[in-house]
Amino acid sequence: MPSAVRRYCGASDAAVPAAWSIVSIGARKARKAPGEGTPMSYSANIFVSYSHDDESWCDAVAKHLRSLHDPLDVTVWVDRHRIRAGSAWLPEIEGALASADLAILLISPAFLSSDFIRKTELPKLLARREKGLPVIPILVMPCSWKAIGWLQSHELRPRGDHALAEIGSVKSAAVNRQLGDLMDEIAGMLREQAEREAPTDGQAAALAAPNPAQRDKHAELAGALLAVTLLEEVVADQRAAFAAHIVQMLAKFCGLAGEALFNALRLFIEYQLLRSDAPTSAQALQSTLDSLEDSDTARRLAAELKRGAKTGDFASSLIDVNSLFFMLARERESLWERYFDELQAFGCDPLATLCRIRVKLGFVAPQFLVAGLLSHFEDDWRPVLNAYQHSIPSPRYRSGAFESLQASQWNCWLVWGPSIPICRCAQWQGKFAYQYGYGDENNSLPLVELEADTAGRPLTLDPVVTDLAAEGRSAKLMQITGRLRWGPQFLGQQDEADTGEGSWDDSEVLDLVDDLDRDDVEDDRQARKYPMASAQASLWCGEGPGHAHHSDGLVLQLEHVDREVDEARVYFSAYLWMMFLVTVAAPDESDPDVGPQLLRRKHYPPWPEEPAQRIRVRDARLWEELLPVFVHANIADPAALHFQRRTLVANAVQMLRQLWERRAECFDADDVAMGIRFHLVCSSDYSGCDCEVRYPSAEPLPALLQRQLASEEDRDFAAAILVPDSQDNPAGRPWGLAGYYSSCHLPELVADYFSYIDEIQQQKAKR
Repeated sequence: MPSAVRRYCGASDAAVPAAWSIVSIGARKARKAPGEGTPMSYSANIFVSYSHDDESWCDAVAKHLRSLHDPLDVTVWVDRHRIRAGSAWLPEIEGALASADLAILLISPAFLSSDFIRKTELPKLLARREKGLPVIPILVMPCSWKAIGWLQSHELRPRGDHALAEIGSVKSAAVNRQLGDLMDEIAGMLREQAEREAPTDGQAAALAAPNPAQRDKHAELAGALLAVTLLEEVVADQRAAFAAHIVQMLAKFCGLAGEALFNALRLFIEYQLLRSDAPTSAQALQSTLDSLEDSDTARRLAAELKRGAKTGDFASSLIDVNSLFFMLARERESLWERYFDELQAFGCDPLATLCRIRVKLGFVAPQFLVAGLLSHFEDDWRPVLNAYQHSIPSPRYRSGAFESLQASQWNCWLVWGPSIPICRCAQWQGKFAYQYGYGDENNSLPLVELEADTAGRPLTLDPVVTDLAAEGRSAKLMQITGRLRWGPQFLGQQDEADTGEGSWDDSEVLDLVDDLDRDDVEDDRQARKYPMASAQASLWCGEGPGHAHHSDGLVLQLEHVDREVDEARVYFSAYLWMMFLVTVAAPDESDPDVGPQLLRRKHYPPWPEEPAQRIRVRDARLWEELLPVFVHANIADPAALHFQRRTLVANAVQMLRQLWERRAECFDADDVAMGIRFHLVCSSDYSGCDCEVRYPSAEPLPALLQRQLASEEDRDFAAAILVPDSQDNPAGRPWGLAGYYSSCHLPELVADYFSYIDEIQQQKAKR
């Protein structure tokens, strides 16, 4: 594949830290046919760094570099457009540097005084020089280069102490003679390097059978997968060449071709996403490949690559990760999505990480983390602030005291995402996910176990979490091995015909290239998905109810629990919360069976029978009467959890007492006259629907609240707080409370609120 000489000229000191430019020559790597002793062709990527003050000298060097053809087979292209301020120039440099086989430095006073060259380019070049990269400094202008430590170990060109500018002008015969001699020297260096790196006859034959690696369709797919997943920061017209370069290096290291090479590349990508500090850095990718035999971290990857190459079984590869795994997985969710989407387009099955992932430790909690405000709006507080302001009425109409409190509590409760209990109702039929990690949504992942008993209970995890109540905690520390998957690809909506069992045999993997060559493959591969609980629709991204949150797609599928930790003094952060619906004492005047009358004579909307009808619920803004009370608690430590449950109850009673005592100020006079009521509609351990939670706590919050109210001296106030008795759940509740306000439907209500905020933002943008 012929490539090009590429030059990027610095625009100004405002655009980039220093003036710099790159010339990159690329072509096919050295090849020889099996049985032949001399390479048929060879090529190189040459990185040229210089200050734009020396642009005329760069033009002269580039002109001579174009003469390096046959057998180099080089096409030279010079981009004379300057990079504009704000463009992604650093990844472009890293991409060219990472794929370089030789570096040329044009030494001058401007070059040596450039902060960018000194602090960014040179450290990377010199690090690669330690691993064998040839670096050739060319002295173009007189300067004090002998005082520079790293230059003292190099032999500059031209030989001697004279700069090119002292020999003649840039177009003089004497300078061109010097550059011509240098090109002969460079060509000889590259030829020797290509012959050293050329595969042996046996290796060449292995790579060429049944096709040369360059024509191997699996190798092409591997390059495409790498480019889409990790190389977005590399300049577009270098992306394919750099991807092919990485694939060829892996092919050489593993001695593989065909589907085995594709699997080796998958393992390489997954390793970068799981363990690399900079998985999308071209420099870091090149460094990993360069140090497979040297670095402790890269050696682990090298060992798995060699084992897979020897056995042909990359699917049993095991990558160990620590507690940073959860945060990195969330941060790189878009990269994982691209990776799995590309695999799906290739027809790969099953759509899961090829490697097994062993998480050193994490907490399993029988709850589901609802997407938080900051996650939904990508850490942008402005939409939240705008929504808050819209929640507060003008003083001309009402004091807004209750609305201020309600909006503050509601938004704060949603900021980092609350967790809801797993219930037994219809919303939780099918597969369901636990929370696994260290607390909030930036440090946790949904954990799904596909193996279940005849009652639908997960075989491994259900017995473990069922015992948590007896231990006085709500989360358990475990070491788990599993595989990452993209939820929308293997999870779907619960259907009456679904049995809860897998829709395909994960052991049946069709040949990748054969699948791609078939016209009917798309129709044949429309496998049914594992039916998933509707309450967790965000994991399969909106195929049913309209409350999907796209960033929730990454799921960890359990393979086995390696170890349980019984230590009690551990920390897992989560909200303990209770949700109160503030109403008047009378039933709804339009439909007494729906529930109590909402404030200011607001009515409940008709129940949405179809997802498209959900907009009627959003427009009713049912969250405006919901008052959450919460504490951030350690639900893994029984002693701490004991205190924090009681703290939450005390806080709730105190907040409601203030509203009760100031009800004339906080609510409309008509509502006060009818009687203000506070209904406990759900909590972090109480669903509020017509069914019991699947994993009840040892000290349910409703029971603790009832006990507190029993000792309340103000009996009118105590009577205004309506707490369901234990026998009321699963008793029939008004459908408005059980439907709209139960924890099983809170994800939908939260999504309604997010949609409302989006609408406010759109209106604000139009104004």
